[in-house]
Amino acid sequence: MNKHQQSGMATLLITSMLLIVALLFSLASYKNLFYQIKRTQNEVLARQAHWTAEGGLECGFTELKQKNIRPADPTFSKKCTELASVIELTIDYFPLAIDQPSYELVSRYSKAEVKHDVSKLINYGGIGVSSTLETSGSVELSGSQHFVPNPTASKKDGLYKCKSIVAGGEVNYVAVDGGELHFLTTDSTVSIHAGGPLGAVDFTCHSEYRSNMYDESKKPNYIVGHGKFGDIVENQKVNVFKNIFGKELTEADLVREEFKNHPKGIVITGKTSGGWIVDCSKKIKDAYATGKRRIWADGSCAITGNILGSKNELTNDEAIQLVIFNGLFHINGVSYIDGLIYQYISPSFNIRDGWLDLFNSASSINVSSGDLSKSVAETGGYDKYVFNVYAAINIDGGIGVDAPNQTIRINGSIIPAYNSDKTGKYINVLTWQQGSWHDF
Repeated sequence: MNKHQQSGMATLLITSMLLIVALLFSLASYKNLFYQIKRTQNEVLARQAHWTAEGGLECGFTELKQKNIRPADPTFSKKCTELASVIELTIDYFPLAIDQPSYELVSRYSKAEVKHDVSKLINYGGIGVSSTLETSGSVELSGSQHFVPNPTASKKDGLYKCKSIVAGGEVNYVAVDGGELHFLTTDSTVSIHAGGPLGAVDFTCHSEYRSNMYDESKKPNYIVGHGKFGDIVENQKVNVFKNIFGKELTEADLVREEFKNHPKGIVITGKTSGGWIVDCSKKIKDAYATGKRRIWADGSCAITGNILGSKNELTNDEAIQLVIFNGLFHINGVSYIDGLIYQYISPSFNIRDGWLDLFNSASSINVSSGDLSKSVAETGGYDKYVFNVYAAINIDGGIGVDAPNQTIRINGSIIPAYNSDKTGKYINVLTWQQGSWHDF
């Protein structure tokens, strides 16, 4: 091999080596390119999964809001099938319990190897009252009362474990005379004698959860069982304000602001020296007539007449939320109320002076004292009473009173019925919790 041949082979070898090196670099570059393409594809799929999961949260939230239900309700699809069917989505929630004030809603996306979860907290406010009358105080009943209870979700022998009164103290019936005077928890079995504000009751309570209280020496004409049974629950620890609004009483100012700022809300003020709101009944009547349905009264309030409508409605369209905050409450012959009544009175409130001012400031209050007398008030006969109901009234909704160690007095022909649709009109409002996701 001559010198020129050796030189040519060396050149060829070097060229081949350079080509091989270039090819290796090219393959490495392509491998990196393929990696970058695959990585980009995965990122796109991950973002798509995230966006779809976020959409699942919005979809689940919308379904809950439209149906006015909580996640534990069996009608909640958990798949978002009713609004935007996406088979890769599943919607879970925590805690796995009924009637919680807040839940963590979790939207899970899963397709092949791509999985992604997005969660956010949702708030419902309070859970509402659990019975026709719920109070942290005691209850004294007199006259003729037909309570339509909450049938509840619990049953015994296929019949409902109904709940009519939940009290922090005792519940007693005081008979004035006989006739038809008694306390009766009504259901379908007694419809021949008693119904509710909307007519006959269509459910049946177990006999152990259907009270009929009366004085043995003054028996009513209609007798079906006798006694105080399981539908009346006594000596319970009750926080009605928190149950209704989902907040402690120390946060009452926040709730008051909600009323004030709500399109259908109003705060009523202007009191006598003894704490009674001047013309409270007229102010509530005027507010109702102008479309207000969330009414907050700062102080004692007395009401009378058809100030809240002329009948009990079949729907909750006109349901009210009436709050009497830190004052006495006197109802004298208000024929119809749809919705929720709540009263709070502080332990330091001077009850005797308050009832005396009902008489002393009568010209400013403009509501008859009804079955109350000034002489009894002067001697302390009403010192334990913070809520007084007199004459005939039909209530479709519920009553809640925070008054530990005090007494709710109901005297007259009273027919209150538990109606969760009406009591929950303004409390079962679903909202995202601020700060738990993108809150712009």
